[in-house]
Amino acid sequence: MSQPEEQLTNNGNGEEQRPNGSNDEGDALGSHGASDRPRIAQMPVHRNALYYKMDHKRRGVAIIFNHEYFDIHNLKPRTGTNVDSNNLARVLKSLGFSVTVFENLTYRTLSAHVQEVAEMDHSDDDCLLIAVLTHGELGILYAKDTHYKAENLWYHFTADKCPTLAGKPKLFFIQACQGDKLDGGITLSNITETDGSSSTQYRIPVHADFLIAFSTVPGYYSWRNTTRGSWFMQALCDELRSFGTERDILTLLTLVSQRVALDFESNTPDLLPMHQQKQVPCITSMLTRILVFGKKN
Repeated sequence: MSQPEEQLTNNGNGEEQRPNGSNDEGDALGSHGASDRPRIAQMPVHRNALYYKMDHKRRGVAIIFNHEYFDIHNLKPRTGTNVDSNNLARVLKSLGFSVTVFENLTYRTLSAHVQEVAEMDHSDDDCLLIAVLTHGELGILYAKDTHYKAENLWYHFTADKCPTLAGKPKLFFIQACQGDKLDGGITLSNITETDGSSSTQYRIPVHADFLIAFSTVPGYYSWRNTTRGSWFMQALCDELRSFGTERDILTLLTLVSQRVALDFESNTPDLLPMHQQKQVPCITSMLTRILVFGKKN
């Protein structure tokens, strides 16, 4: 049986040419504090390189924060999450990552580990990957003892704070609800007869076909099978296992979205309002180059 994750309530040199007298302005209201001058970081690839450099000595660090049990708000155990964690750890190891799994951490401990990883020397690493498997709601994730903002996961890895990862891919995969809405889907039909007697059709979520990686769109449930694991992690591990060294990450994630959107549907016949519901992941990319893991010795 599939379960929802529980929740509570940017000339020839490539430079812009500006007309005389023109200036760039921000769209924010109010005054702005002066920022510190950015520090200098090692450039990992040529300015106009099409692909990220993925032939460093090491693939990089991968951290999985797996949460099954909670001490707050009567949050239910996330049965099936260990299947997700084990599958993801195996596939990331096969891609060359140095994988560490942490179980049921308090936020203080989780935050300390994030800070520790941010302070490491990643000069010889291709990239960074952090995955979180937990309960959540819009913009919020849960540790064992309290909630925290999802942005806290990547705050310490910006180029100014973690210069040895500057210009390198930093990947975050989050399996968690983003709300309590349900996606009943919509049917697409290819009618072949004028009277509608013959047609080909399938159901998709209403949020399909819009382009970190969240398991679901803001405001909606994220589903997890108690035996096979979450829909998103099942699809992600399958794609990485089959094509992780061949296809670029955005193609992979598009196919992950396709798998989740088309191959899965909630099975809760005893709870009809939640029966036959759909889901689609939400992928936000700020990557500036094409990322292909490639094979790692």
